Amino acid sequence: MPIIGNHVAVNSGRWRLAVVAFAVSVIGVLTWLATSEDALDVGDKLASVTGAVLALAGLVVGLLTLRAGAAADTSGDPAQALEDLAGLVLRQWEREAGARGLTRQDPLDVRWASTRRPVAPSAKDVIGPGVVAGEPLRLKLHGGVGRLADALFELPGHQLVLLGEPGSGKTSAAMLLVLHLLARREPGDLVPVLLPLASWDPAEQDLDAWMAQRISADHPDFRARGVHGPGLARALVEKRLVLPVLDALDEVGSKVDAVRGIARVVGRNSPFVLTCRADDYEEIIRETGVPVGRAAVVELTPVGAREAARYLEAGVLEGDRRWRPVTEALLREPDGVLARALSTPLAVYLARTAFTPLTSDPADLLELPTSSAVEKHLLEAYLPALYPCPENPRRWLAFLARRLAARPQARNLGWWRLFLMLPGPRTVVGASRGLLTGAVFATTILLHGRLSDQPVFAVWWLVVLAVGAVAGAVAGALAGTVVGAVRSPDAARLPSYLVASWGRAAGGLLAGGLAGIGASALADQLASARTPLGVVVTTGSIIGIGWSSQALAKPISVNAPVDPRGGLAGDRKATIFVTALATTTITVGLSMWTWVEGGLDVPALVAMAGLGLTVSCVWPLSGAWVDFTIARTWFALCGRLPWRLLGFLEEAHERGVLRQVGAAYEFRHQRLQQHFSR
Repeated sequence: MPIIGNHVAVNSGRWRLAVVAFAVSVIGVLTWLATSEDALDVGDKLASVTGAVLALAGLVVGLLTLRAGAAADTSGDPAQALEDLAGLVLRQWEREAGARGLTRQDPLDVRWASTRRPVAPSAKDVIGPGVVAGEPLRLKLHGGVGRLADALFELPGHQLVLLGEPGSGKTSAAMLLVLHLLARREPGDLVPVLLPLASWDPAEQDLDAWMAQRISADHPDFRARGVHGPGLARALVEKRLVLPVLDALDEVGSKVDAVRGIARVVGRNSPFVLTCRADDYEEIIRETGVPVGRAAVVELTPVGAREAARYLEAGVLEGDRRWRPVTEALLREPDGVLARALSTPLAVYLARTAFTPLTSDPADLLELPTSSAVEKHLLEAYLPALYPCPENPRRWLAFLARRLAARPQARNLGWWRLFLMLPGPRTVVGASRGLLTGAVFATTILLHGRLSDQPVFAVWWLVVLAVGAVAGAVAGALAGTVVGAVRSPDAARLPSYLVASWGRAAGGLLAGGLAGIGASALADQLASARTPLGVVVTTGSIIGIGWSSQALAKPISVNAPVDPRGGLAGDRKATIFVTALATTTITVGLSMWTWVEGGLDVPALVAMAGLGLTVSCVWPLSGAWVDFTIARTWFALCGRLPWRLLGFLEEAHERGVLRQVGAAYEFRHQRLQQHFSR
């Protein structure tokens, strides 16, 4: 199966704009020099700067042109995009299935059968006319999870609804279904994509738009600067080249609207799979009065006592007989308290994990009087079995679970949304940013004074720093409060995956800067003004920032699905890159102004650099990484979360407490989240 490579999409329109920008800059500067009273003096200074700039511009443009010409352009190839998506989805869910233990040699045999609930279309609608003789009364589909893919393909409409009780393994079954479908897929076939429905608001987005957005969010190749872009993600969805596996309908806020939205999109012929809690789905269909398309509806059956006993004894050390009393009780009383408590994959997983330590005794379960008592015991023993010292992990997980419960619309632990868990999040973040900005500005003033041989006393340093930091914090808090009042309380800055290419940034900066210089010079002449050269150069340089960081940014191409650490690293790289670029540009522009108008010395250069960094801190260039760093610092100082937060979340994922969805984490099951939030 083809996997994407490092493609670079060439946008010839941007290079045409660069040529136009250069022409405008030349005309503007020449016009400005021709009408300037001191044209010779200023022209000599400008020529010495421009000569080096243009030489570097020629080198950069030449190198980039050669590189772009040798690169392959796949941004408009739907067939390649489809194969790339298949490879990314396969990698994403192979890794997650391995983390959940679904690919082990002794998996739990989870069964399913046609539901008896009044929620399915008639057997004739599902099978279609003329397929079988007579009038079928009821479908009798059944099998193990490994046969779900076969059942889906055997259905004429390729539509399936999978129901189950809480903890019955619906998400795991959907994940394995996607992997089985990909294993039998041929080039050009539909690509199954597992999409958790929790983030969908059917009142705000139709299903197609949301699915395309989720594909772009999980796979950067389908983002705005990716090699395929969001347009191809939408095209693949609208052309029905994606087989949506829609997981957890019960987690959508407006379930009835969601079912109606799904029915409008899939109709009777578009393949899809939908999972939902059985009771919730029955209530939804009772309210709508119509089934979803022509989908067959099957339901996961409880784990039998014999299968639970087999699974619990599998994979233990030779001679380990600790499970023997439990398995004998299960086989002796298949409808007893213990068998009922261990009738879901979640409960069996908790039991096997909680009693992994050789010092534990599973026979303790036999002394518990009710199924609820068994579940409570397993939940309490779960974390100590995973962590040698569970006190800190328990406290950190409890904090995250409570904050998620308080903000149910957040639903998952996306690192870029961590700051939303702060009290007054935008005010705190704004104050923190303002404090940093004020400290940078105060430090600039103090360094300038020091280098200018002005007496600067230690007390004066402290006073200026304190005043700058406090003033910045107050201004930032006010700004954050205003932003919080006008923005959605759950809106968060999405991570950026800009690839920092200094060569492309230099080319963009030159093109944008020259365009800005020319435009500023022309505007100056049209207004019959006499603006100093420094103002013209500075204005043009600042315009170049946006050009260099956006128009000529290198497209994204990754060979693996997005993971939280990779997403954070990408956003951090983009933030530092753009901030450094902005600081350098503003510093150079201000320094040129100072040099042309009256000379430049070391103190002035330091002052210009400080001002450039200050403006960069104020300017909203920094990404989600800054918000995350602020929130992580606050929570770590308060003892709520560890300093190495991502490391802790990764470890919790590896140990099975969390599951990964795209670049975010979730608790493995809502029951675990409810337990930790107590």
